[in-house]
Amino acid sequence: MSNSETEWISELVKPIIEDLQSGAAELALRAIAVFQTIMANKADQAPDEVRKQLQHAGKLLVAGQPAMAPLFHLCNKVLISIDDAKTTPELIDKCQKTLDDYEKMLCDSVAKIADAAFELIEPGSLVFAYSFSSTVVSALLNARSKGRYFRVACTEARPSMEGRKLATVLAAGGIEVIHTFDNAMGLILPNCTAAFMGCDCIARPGVVNKVGSWMLAVACRELKVPLYALAGSEKFVGDERLFEFESHDRPGEEVWEEAPKGVRILNSQFDLVPFDLLNGLVTESGVLKEADVEQHLHKYDVHEALKLEPVAF
Repeated sequence: MSNSETEWISELVKPIIEDLQSGAAELALRAIAVFQTIMANKADQAPDEVRKQLQHAGKLLVAGQPAMAPLFHLCNKVLISIDDAKTTPELIDKCQKTLDDYEKMLCDSVAKIADAAFELIEPGSLVFAYSFSSTVVSALLNARSKGRYFRVACTEARPSMEGRKLATVLAAGGIEVIHTFDNAMGLILPNCTAAFMGCDCIARPGVVNKVGSWMLAVACRELKVPLYALAGSEKFVGDERLFEFESHDRPGEEVWEEAPKGVRILNSQFDLVPFDLLNGLVTESGVLKEADVEQHLHKYDVHEALKLEPVAF
């Protein structure tokens, strides 16, 4: 693979890697377009060359967004599907089928989750939603389209402010939104009948989502507000991959530009919410409790290019 191709792929995936406002499923859908772009006009190239380009893109995407399970599973499925392709047309056909199947799975999952969440939204209620999740947005807009009237409260979700994106999308969909800053969460939660959040990956220890989700969960427990995480089965990963979110620290300048000398800025983007702080996990299979999660964890093969480095002790 030439330097120009490497640089081209790096630029192609850069918007996804730098995106701090979109949810995990949304990023996976955008990654599908990246793989399709790489395959375009490649019929005259050798299959090994195209395979290297797709592997490079997959490695960059997973390394750049390590907390996003749907992105990992998409890249993993793509790389496994093309491993034994003997010709470029065969490789492209296998990759495209994998992309089509994954996109359909994501869309079907979101629709089923929206239906499962409908009964959790009481008529005339105030519902709290945190950060930005395309799955949560779909559930709320689905309920509104079915004639259920309710309002949504949300906060900014600093430092990336994806709560503003949430408020904008919901308001455009005809939902009345009350928006405030994160520190005011405790003032508005007592008026809510339920709280929703998305999540980026799930394993036995709990769910990983935007930092601030743990504080939301603790506040909901203290205020006795039911909290539900909305997520499809593509969010499940092995326990060893769950904690990859810890390697996703962002530059401190995003929190405080030109901080004084001697001040170190912590800009971790994700945290872990244990299952015992959730009232349920809303999936395409229905609302799961902690005891139900084990049966939905499954083993999966990981492509050599995406395997984690062994931890040295």
